[in-house]
Amino acid sequence: MSRLPVLPALLRRRRVIPLGLQLGRRLGHSEPRGRREPVSPVEMGVGLVVFFTAFLTPCGYVLSSLKQFRRQ
Repeated sequence: MSRLPVLPALLRRRRVIPLGLQLGRRLGHSEPRGRREPVSPVEMGVGLVVFFTAFLTPCGYVLSSLKQFRRQ
């Protein structure tokens, strides 16, 4: 079995430009693509609750145990 059809795909080179050298663009991956369906209010609410819970729970734990941490 010949592997010639696979070889050109492996040898194909891609042009890579470092982010600092692209003119007029700050982030190369931040192009708007658009969603196919808009985010529902329920999805947005769940996302916000998860986001804030993930960050505020550890802060609340540290603040509630601050006296204990000072003793050690």
